[in-house]
Amino acid sequence: MVYALSNKIQVDGKRVVSLEPVKTNEIIQIEVEDSSPDGGLYFGHGRALISGRRIKTDHIPQQMKIDVGTVIPDYGSSHYLKFVSDRFKSVVEAVEPGVHQFIPFQIVGAHKALLADMWFMVVCNRLDSVDREHTTLVLYRGRDWVPHQDISREEWPSDFNPNREPRFVFNLSQIGDHHLWYDKHSGYGPYLSDALADALTAGDLTGINLVKQEAV
Repeated sequence: MVYALSNKIQVDGKRVVSLEPVKTNEIIQIEVEDSSPDGGLYFGHGRALISGRRIKTDHIPQQMKIDVGTVIPDYGSSHYLKFVSDRFKSVVEAVEPGVHQFIPFQIVGAHKALLADMWFMVVCNRLDSVDREHTTLVLYRGRDWVPHQDISREEWPSDFNPNREPRFVFNLSQIGDHHLWYDKHSGYGPYLSDALADALTAGDLTGINLVKQEAV
């Protein structure tokens, strides 16, 4: 079983915080440690944080300030940065230890008053996890899963049937024993195993939205 992980905008009817870096123009400069091509989506233009590879920490903000909202959740997202609490980090480390990057930072308020110590979570599994047989999207130029309507007919595979129901299907054997990943051919995610999803749910963590995905 596979789940997509996203962040909730509200917790108990209150707006979850959206964060901005104290210093501007930091995030866009973040790069992956290893930019070797692997046939998947590129790593540049701000995509380092959703690439599934470790990042260089030179331009990671040390402090973030609250733009809007009042609730600091266990899991949140701003500018492609996934920020998590100690509790969230502990759950991930228990299920998949030593794999992902956790980089400390502070959430600050007025006059840089400390509001919370948190972690940026960088997902460090980059998989080719989508099933070719059952998925009905087009792997555009071998790099990016897209709906056929978004590209010219000339780019469709010769045997492509546009009348099939749209399906985006994961392959459990391709995922193997990984628990948290980005798919190298998709701009969405991250994705979770059922084991990690169950552990996060059992931890009663705030800010988490889990959406079940089709898998074979």
